[in-house]
Amino acid sequence: MTTHSNSAPNKIAVIITAAGSSTRMGGTIKKEYLPLGDGTVLSVCVKAFETALDNPEIIITIPPSGLEDAQKAIVGYNVSFVEGSDTRQKSILNALEQIKKNGEQPEYILIHDGARPFVTQQVIQNVIAGTIQYKAAAPGIKPTDTIKEINEEGFITKHLERRLLTLIQTPQGFVFEKLYEAHKKAAADGHDYTDDSEIWGKYVGPVKLVEGDINNKKITYPGDLERGAGTDTQGGTL
Repeated sequence: MTTHSNSAPNKIAVIITAAGSSTRMGGTIKKEYLPLGDGTVLSVCVKAFETALDNPEIIITIPPSGLEDAQKAIVGYNVSFVEGSDTRQKSILNALEQIKKNGEQPEYILIHDGARPFVTQQVIQNVIAGTIQYKAAAPGIKPTDTIKEINEEGFITKHLERRLLTLIQTPQGFVFEKLYEAHKKAAADGHDYTDDSEIWGKYVGPVKLVEGDINNKKITYPGDLERGAGTDTQGGTL
């Protein structure tokens, strides 16, 4: 059954990142454009958000001169595209600026990796609820392995407490205007940030952790697609 969120008082926009080169996947097709189910990795991502939200504005970051390939990967979906840059951070700022130019801006923004096609409606709703309540939220899961910090020579320097650690996923949700301002500051400070929660943490405040899903994997290597192919975006298995 299709469900939609009525919890957000104003429009929610979604940025899906697909501007990377996918070099670790090998082959000649970007991982976001690989076939999956009845579509592609990217179209499955788009479908998840169109199903979970009421008529969301969806913007996809794509490689320079990559419009034709991107359009072929998501035939039948109402999305817009923005040219990415040489880093994820710069690509997302391009998308945020495009949303500003479009006129009426959303109150909230969700940012999702285009290589995470197995995101469920429940995870999306968890992030939306956390964002509305706390202004910023990100899904995470507990690590199953013990994690150590090492130095540049490869020696263990710190024994981290697993109960205080999380593996962060996407989508990550934020108040749009505050994230936009934070991204502009981050672009000027010369630091390369790993994700949007780090930028928010630096320039705005804390990000609330919400429950993620072990199946919400990011496809990085060829085997990742095969291992995740048994999961659908309703939260069950195929």
